[in-house]
Amino acid sequence: MAGARLLNHLRAQPGAWFSGSLSLVAGGGVGVACASSSSDIGRLPPGAKKGSGAQRLKVELQKIRPNEIVLREKWLRDEADGWRKLPPRAWPEYQPKAEEVPALRSNLEAQRCPPAGTKGMTVECVKATFDLASGLVFAMVDQPVGVVAYQGLASAGDVDSMVAIGVCLTEGLGVDRDESQGLNWLRRASSLGNAQGHFEYGQILFMGACGVDEDEPAGFALFKKAADLEHVSGMFMVADCLLEGVGCGSNADVGTAVPLLLAAAEKGHRGARQHLRQLLDGEWVGFGG
Repeated sequence: MAGARLLNHLRAQPGAWFSGSLSLVAGGGVGVACASSSSDIGRLPPGAKKGSGAQRLKVELQKIRPNEIVLREKWLRDEADGWRKLPPRAWPEYQPKAEEVPALRSNLEAQRCPPAGTKGMTVECVKATFDLASGLVFAMVDQPVGVVAYQGLASAGDVDSMVAIGVCLTEGLGVDRDESQGLNWLRRASSLGNAQGHFEYGQILFMGACGVDEDEPAGFALFKKAADLEHVSGMFMVADCLLEGVGCGSNADVGTAVPLLLAAAEKGHRGARQHLRQLLDGEWVGFGG
């Protein structure tokens, strides 16, 4: 199923979706890429093989072809500038390195912030505590202590921390794995309109993970909610589902995948750039190639 196909991609950092060098030039060459001169979109993604899908896709691709060379040149520069220096996951946006943790602790003390979850914490103290917890957990400095901080903040109503503790519990980061409790936190964050909450819970439904039955339409609906909030990976997943014809219904407009991919690509999503290159070259393989 499509959910299983994407299992190894969904949590990836936008700049680190592929282990090898990204082929950005038609034919796999190097240097400045040339825009496709063909008016035919070539090998179609599955979602474009029904109804007016092929024509809609062609219309949307034609809108970006005038700027195609500029786009490809930028992608090549980004590739050369060191994608592999990015962290292995895309969220939290700020993931402190281990060597930054002492300074984060000092900042917390300087602000005289109370323990995580204390009623009436200032916005600044909530952020400082969250950042320290992220360094402790994701830089693997002291994961159990970081988890306790996330738990305290989440219990006090911080929605990002609800997502963070949900991720820790479902993945067993610094705490014994408890998928049921983790799902409860992710559902709560999603119900409160958090974009990352939508995405995290959506991918679990989409893949049928954590003991939940696979439900691709429900997963797609949550990806769509995340995308509506300009969540980069949410935009990518909506586009990918439209192109693959998965979870989005038979009447979905596959043409809308193109502006979503372009928006995600402009924010640095490497998978979106890969998909756009394939569509522009008329050589769609998705993640199967």
